[in-house]
Amino acid sequence: MPERSLGDVAHDRYGLVTDRELDELGITEGERRRRIAAGEFERLNGKVLAVAGSPRTWSQRAAAALLAVPSGVLGYGSAARVLGLPEYRDHDEVTLSVPLAAHYFIPGIEIRRTGRWSDEHVMVTDGLRHTTLGRTLVDLALVTPDRRLQDVIEEAVSSQRITWDELEATYRSLAGQGRSGTAGARRVLEAVEGRPPSEAELERMYTELLQRAGVPVPTMRMTPPWAERQPGRVDAMYEDATAIVELDGRRFRVRHAALTEDARRDRLAREHGYDTVRFTHLQLRNDPDHVVEVSRTLSART
Repeated sequence: MPERSLGDVAHDRYGLVTDRELDELGITEGERRRRIAAGEFERLNGKVLAVAGSPRTWSQRAAAALLAVPSGVLGYGSAARVLGLPEYRDHDEVTLSVPLAAHYFIPGIEIRRTGRWSDEHVMVTDGLRHTTLGRTLVDLALVTPDRRLQDVIEEAVSSQRITWDELEATYRSLAGQGRSGTAGARRVLEAVEGRPPSEAELERMYTELLQRAGVPVPTMRMTPPWAERQPGRVDAMYEDATAIVELDGRRFRVRHAALTEDARRDRLAREHGYDTVRFTHLQLRNDPDHVVEVSRTLSART
């Protein structure tokens, strides 16, 4: 077997090779043991070896664990390290998240099984599979004190690594399914969110934002034609554009609990030819450009 073949297998993969790949290359178990004794290979776990000269780094350990567990991804603090979160740059443990039905044991590697799994929550960085930033932040609630996680989330949002909407959407996709840890995540998200503004404050924030940007302000506090005889006032309406704007100043917990009712109201509006957009107070504060552009598009629609 040409040595170049072995190098090709390990190239750009932290100098790692699996037993299966060595079998395919024709390297027998006896030859493997001889080369391990000679220092040419080092066995890192039951299925993976490192070739001589490859740096023994945290990334190599993580990559070896992923090769041994095809269904796993780096999660929790390990994902936070790969994502470059400042508080986890020196995180030394390797933790794999695996589906609930998977059962593995690798010495020195933490395996955490989860009943909620989605490819949408997985990405690859430098050849390492790991949970996305949103999924990682929610998962960290299982293993991180509230105050520290609050700092991590605030830094991620303020540095625009993730929007509040993206984080909230990830939380919603995991909550309500009996998954442990989401209660802790909700508690921290509520703390990060802080005190929502009053209804009057929210309206002022929105109208002043549009006025500064030169965007027409919709008619505020409207009751749509189909709701004249029942409570159903909407926060704002571009009547000519058949578009409704709802300003959401509810606390995170209340907002999450009201998803079904909000969806019903939006569906009723669509049945009468109106589209609905919703802006939270956090969007008004943290992502005003998005609010302005969506409102500008609505105001120009005919």
